[in-house]
Amino acid sequence: MSPDSIEEPFDSIESAQDFMNVLALTILDAMKDLHYQQELAVREGQERRSQALELAMYKAKTLSCYVHKSRRTLNDLRMLKRLILNERSTVESLIGTM
Repeated sequence: MSPDSIEEPFDSIESAQDFMNVLALTILDAMKDLHYQQELAVREGQERRSQALELAMYKAKTLSCYVHKSRRTLNDLRMLKRLILNERSTVESLIGTM
């Protein structure tokens, strides 16, 4: 497979941000479902299932923290990209007026 035939999953920082936003919402929904399932397991006396669901909630929370940090980093990169491009266009416009 040639490098030209491989498609880029994210063609911009903004598209990566969109993906991370969807991922964050999906994780939140999963955490709500896990919490409900864990409460149900506790009520039904399923201790082992309850512990497994508790661990799954912990892992989902950990993933959520990583996603949150990644979203902040992508936002920083987006702002830096705008600053760089704006600087470049300002310099080019100054050179063009000389």
